[in-house]
Order: sequence, then C-alpha cells, then structure tokens
Amino acid sequence: MTEPPDSAHDRLGQLAIHVQRRLEAFYALDPEAPVTEYLVAPGEVAHLPGKGSRTLVAQEGDEVSVGVVLDEAIGTHLEKSDPRQRLDSSNLGAFSTLTEEVSHFLYLLFRARSQRQVTQLELELQAEVDKYLTALFFLSLQNEGAVSTRLRHLLFSRYRLTEGLSAESAERYHEASRLANRYCGWLESQYLRSRRLPDLAREARRFWRLGQREKLETIAALH
Repeated sequence: MTEPPDSAHDRLGQLAIHVQRRLEAFYALDPEAPVTEYLVAPGEVAHLPGKGSRTLVAQEGDEVSVGVVLDEAIGTHLEKSDPRQRLDSSNLGAFSTLTEEVSHFLYLLFRARSQRQVTQLELELQAEVDKYLTALFFLSLQNEGAVSTRLRHLLFSRYRLTEGLSAESAERYHEASRLANRYCGWLESQYLRSRRLPDLAREARRFWRLGQREKLETIAALH
C-alpha cells in the first residue's frame, strides 16, 4: 500500500508537538497552540535571508508574528529513524535541530507575552540547553534511566553549523554551545549523578526564566 504523500509531514508535525509539550511540561509553562500551526514551508520563505531550519520573527507595534521553518532534510532523517523509538548518532543531529526550533518558538512567545526583550545569544543558549535536556529525557526512557556523558560531547563538540552563516552568527553559536556545555555539565555533576531529578527540574525552570545577563552570571559562577 502506498503511503499518503503527507504522512511523513504529519509524523514530523506530531514529533514537533511531542517535543513542544515535553518542554512546556518540564518548564511548567502554559500550553501554547501546537507549533504545527506556525510551520512555514521552506519554499514559501526562500526569498527571505537565511537557509535551512530557522524561526522567523516579525514585529509590528505590539504584535509579534512567529513562523517555524523545518528543512526538508530534517523530516527525511527522522522519518528513517524515529527518535521516540531510538535516539542515537544517526538521528541526534536532526532531532536536535527540530528541538532547537521548537525551543525558539516557545521562548519567543513566552518573552513576547511577558513584554520582555530577548537577544539572539540568549535564544541560542536556551535552545542548546533545551536540546540537551530533551535528548536526555528520551535517552533515559530508552535506556532504563542510564545516560552517558557522551551526549554532551556529541551535542556540544561534534556539531556542524549550517553552511553560509556569517562570521558573527557562527561565533554566537559557538559561544552558546560553549556556555551550554558548561551549564549542562554542572547539571550532570550536581543532580544527574545523584538522581536528584526534582532538584534538576527546579534549577532548569529557574534558569529558563532568567534573562541573558542573569544566565551568563549563573554560568560564570559555576565551579
């Protein structure tokens, strides 16, 4: 039997919503409308700056509009290997990209509703933390609670940047990855190794609600 042409797209949307609801529950956020209602086909924004998966923001007065673009290659990778069944090196990159865009979506809406500004570094830093914690959750379910410290290495040392990024954008991403690696390493040492998961959730929720200056100060003070 031939699959309906939209079935793969539907499954990608379901996965995006799954990640969205997981982040909302973890951070104790009020649920937003499904991220699928904000998805924009890559071809519809080909005339805009940027390539690949990205989150688009436009503001007119007090109105903020958000659109989420997921590169077609993301769906192809995740269609071959559903991370809800098995998350490993074959699909971790694609899953991380999807998680980053869902993270951007939630963070921008939260800040807009709170009438708080957000910087690009702050947005990227939080997305880096979010992809670590989301992958951690999936791997924990699949491996009876066991998660290797190799996850941080794969996420923060073995990543590839989108081609064509400006030097400024690349440097910002490298800095966000470095900062997230330090913070997530601290979460591991303080909470994961001793299985203090409720404490980890409380700390992560506190961090999520901080602004950029407070986030950077928190990481700088870690020992």
